[in-house]
Amino acid sequence: MIQKEIILSFITLTFIFFTSCKKEVVPEHIDFGYTYFPVNISHYIIYDVDSIVYNDFTGTVDTFSFEVKHYFESEFIDNSGRTCQRIEIYKRNNDTLPWQIKHVWHSIRTEYTAEVVEENIRYIKLSFPVKKFKKWNGNAYNTEGEQIYKYISVDEPYANKYLYFDSTLTVLQKDDSTLINTDYAAEIYARNIGLVYKKYLHLEKKITGIIKKGLDYTLTAKEVYFNY
Repeated sequence: MIQKEIILSFITLTFIFFTSCKKEVVPEHIDFGYTYFPVNISHYIIYDVDSIVYNDFTGTVDTFSFEVKHYFESEFIDNSGRTCQRIEIYKRNNDTLPWQIKHVWHSIRTEYTAEVVEENIRYIKLSFPVKKFKKWNGNAYNTEGEQIYKYISVDEPYANKYLYFDSTLTVLQKDDSTLINTDYAAEIYARNIGLVYKKYLHLEKKITGIIKKGLDYTLTAKEVYFNY
């Protein structure tokens, strides 16, 4: 009986020894992707905009090219006590003309969302943590009806004719097409920069495929300035 107790004590002590010697498991760092939506101020992004308007009333196709600038001008505290960024939207028809302010938006990055209020309509642009194929309702905080956004790429390089970005994500906001309608919207965000590309298509077509009316809008980042 004594021998049995000695054996049991030995096994117990051995288990305690090896358990106490086991290295502590430290959780791996989780990258939520917050750097895709920076919140620092006094920086700006200049974009080229190409807009094609199909007018079924006049039967014309009008093409417009101009520049816009998103200037993150200051911070303020909203009604919920959260820090937001004031975004001033400027426009000019070419780079020889002065900028003219057109709109004032604001943005906020929370633990789980990146939101932008455009013309008093709040959109959830990004959902954290970022992950390929993750989905969310971009219109959850407005009255425009459910619109499911989805990450279709994460941490991928992207380049346009002006700039190269080594890490971007793409949000597919809408992709509904039929024989007579095309509705498509997508945005690309770069780490430490923010929005670098936007595509919006809303077209109504004849059964033959000829476009009757609609809008084809493309926004492309061409210059970035950060005040670190």
